[in-house]
Amino acid sequence: MSFEYWYILPVSIVIAILANSSGFSGGVLFQPIFNLFLNLPIQNAVATGIAIETAGMTSGAIRYMLFRMVELSIGFTMIMLTIPGIILGNYILLVVNGDLIKFVLGFIIFGLATMQLINAFKRSFGKKENIPIEDIYAYMWVPPIGGLFSATTGTGIAELAQPVLEKGLNIKTKRANATAILIEATGDWAITILNLHAGLIMWELWIFAGVGVIIGGQIGPYVSRYLPDRTVKIIFSLSIIVIGIFYIYKGINWLLS
Repeated sequence: MSFEYWYILPVSIVIAILANSSGFSGGVLFQPIFNLFLNLPIQNAVATGIAIETAGMTSGAIRYMLFRMVELSIGFTMIMLTIPGIILGNYILLVVNGDLIKFVLGFIIFGLATMQLINAFKRSFGKKENIPIEDIYAYMWVPPIGGLFSATTGTGIAELAQPVLEKGLNIKTKRANATAILIEATGDWAITILNLHAGLIMWELWIFAGVGVIIGGQIGPYVSRYLPDRTVKIIFSLSIIVIGIFYIYKGINWLLS
């Protein structure tokens, strides 16, 4: 086993703690590292990031379910709606320029994160739990889009699901985060299985990051229980704003090249 990427282990622990405590997909924070510092091909960067994320989100989702913080009926419905988008997105990843997709997604998640940050400063949070399943009907179009973006860029399912859960369905902030992580984890398994068939995952990188995110995935839910909702939302928003700016930057460079 090569130890070339050993330093990714502590980095991945921190990323998984941030992601699992605040409700966004941790793999998104690996993409700048893979793109800017390791210069990985876009297909390998996305596939490896999602495979890493699968381990971390699954670890966090299991912990949240043990804490009984997940809206299971809503979560599983959104999972089923995500699958068609994942299948389409996995095909698009191979035929459409990745920087163009990131450019579009950058604006979407930047806007969503900015809205969430404003809500944090206004102290506007979700208030309900045990939401009836029919409440999701008005938002059935969102999960397929999240699945498509996640399969093509490594980002999208949790970033789009969390605002729907909290702002659209008015689910309590931490329960919305936990449910978004369950949706992300399950969607990531579907994407990773498709990428395994395509042979795009860099296992020599995954082995260190995978161990790190499994550890961080257990720590994040514990941390979240003791953080104020406002702090959790600010962490989520600022992290996603940074990623949105990075994706827009990559898209502009592509357009100008």
